[in-house]
Amino acid sequence: MTLEHWEQGETRAQILQLLRRRGHLTATELSDALEIGAVGVRQYLALLDRDGLVHTVGVRRGMGRPSHLYGLTEHAEALFPKRYDLLALEALAFVKAQGGADALDQFFAARRLQFAKQLAPRLAGKGRAEQVSELAAALTEQGYMCEFQRMPDGSFRLTEHNCPVDCVARDYPQACEHELKLYEDILGTPLIREELIAEGGTCCRYRIAAE
Repeated sequence: MTLEHWEQGETRAQILQLLRRRGHLTATELSDALEIGAVGVRQYLALLDRDGLVHTVGVRRGMGRPSHLYGLTEHAEALFPKRYDLLALEALAFVKAQGGADALDQFFAARRLQFAKQLAPRLAGKGRAEQVSELAAALTEQGYMCEFQRMPDGSFRLTEHNCPVDCVARDYPQACEHELKLYEDILGTPLIREELIAEGGTCCRYRIAAE
């Protein structure tokens, strides 16, 4: 990376951090804080807007010309550190401490039923191939980086390259068991699990029987 490119990336990051710390700011306020020209700041803001990280959230009116206020988008918020994994683990530990293994299983069962309710309309009335395709698409939307293959014998191989709840699954195998049951319930057929990220695999892989 050249110095120029590094500086461009550094300035972008500084703009995002300022908006995160101070809330909505004008280009002039960003220019003053960064000690760079307003024209340059507006160029960065235009690029950040193009990338879906910054948007105009209003107008500040004063003695002079009105100034646009810039703020972070939801997409930009994902760039900042989050520790939802710790919160999830603490919540599950609390559930287990209060209600034991049964309460924990009820939690994962309720989560499975909720997801099944969301998926059911998308799979209704479709053949097996369309169902597997729709399931893979739905899982990808949830962050599973899912794909499927039609095997020579007519069966399907469903592969998840990412596990959004990996931190939970490694401590609570019930998450994986209910995931398997979810797929079996909505597809109406038993599945064979061939690999599991939570058990050290590079992916989660399932074999689905032909229709």
